[in-house]
Amino acid sequence: MNSAGERRIGAHHSPFLSLTRPRSYWDVVGAHFPLALVTGIVLFVSRWIPDNLLPLRPCTFLQLTGYPCPFCGFTRSFQAMSHGEWASALYNSPIACLVYIAVVLVFAWNAAGLLFGVKISRNRFLRLKAGRTRWVIAVFSVLLALNWAYRLGMGLK
Repeated sequence: MNSAGERRIGAHHSPFLSLTRPRSYWDVVGAHFPLALVTGIVLFVSRWIPDNLLPLRPCTFLQLTGYPCPFCGFTRSFQAMSHGEWASALYNSPIACLVYIAVVLVFAWNAAGLLFGVKISRNRFLRLKAGRTRWVIAVFSVLLALNWAYRLGMGLK
């Protein structure tokens, strides 16, 4: 039991995840509900709401310049991924496929915490240090720029 009254679960110490059972379920809700809700809504909308019913305006950048913005194609790719149309999703926006997989993993992580009433936290291999966070942002920015160049080169709107 630690100072917050949380009891560690599991016989061994994993370098990736740590499971603790807090005294109150509300601690679990506070830790996992916000991300489970946001990612759950994204997955629900991409799977069950047809694009003609989405209250999204066309991209302002696309309307003003005639060129797609770096995020154009994400909605189409998310919908294609959630319907199992992998080739279409990759064609529309390859990086959106990676983001979709991350959204699914974040939803599963947080839903499991809520379902089993435990706080699931990252241990040393999954926790980013301050210097590494900048590298992750830099890598994602480069991937986003490459994705944008791909869309411009292919003439996708």
